[in-house]
Amino acid sequence: MKRGIKMKRHWFGFFLIVLVVIGTCVSYPYLPEQVGTHWNYKGVPDRFANKSYGLFLLPAVMLVLYLLTMILPKIDPKKSNYERFQVTYFRIMNGILIFLFLFQAAQITSSLGIVNPKYVVPELVGLLFMFIGNLSPKFKPNYFVGIRTPWTLASEEVWKKTHRFGGKVFVISGLLLLLVPVIPAGIQAYYCLAVIVICIALMVLSSYYYFIKM
Repeated sequence: MKRGIKMKRHWFGFFLIVLVVIGTCVSYPYLPEQVGTHWNYKGVPDRFANKSYGLFLLPAVMLVLYLLTMILPKIDPKKSNYERFQVTYFRIMNGILIFLFLFQAAQITSSLGIVNPKYVVPELVGLLFMFIGNLSPKFKPNYFVGIRTPWTLASEEVWKKTHRFGGKVFVISGLLLLLVPVIPAGIQAYYCLAVIVICIALMVLSSYYYFIKM
């Protein structure tokens, strides 16, 4: 039964990769030779790449992540713990694949002049943070997924408390990132950087705090 569930989740990731490759190939002839890979706060591309590279980079990343999803539980020193959060593990990995899929769609549609990435990319990142935050409390100790500090890996109790707190921090950070499009354009980059840095700092410091309070 578990093997059947696992295969279904593997097929979902494979389906997304096939879909993104088909969509990229179909749109390829209609795109300019140089496509944007980074955009400024106005949503104007300020970094470009040849479309043969720029368009297939994210599908390649998705393929690598898909393969890692199957490999990591087999090579992790704490691999026995994966059985304890198997459903959550596949949800988080497939959720990241969905994020990359949507990011690829944003790159293609922005190159076609259909959408402005300044309104799409921050929303995607914010939703990803919220998605991860909601699943974080269900993570079990491992070396690849979650808030991995020396203190969380040293104690399962510290791991549990840190991920409960970290999940809330991720959700709040995601909500703050959803506000980026309405933040004054000149400070958007600093705002995003501040949110992410504070989010990471809180998670690291909380893991140390819970460790010394044991």
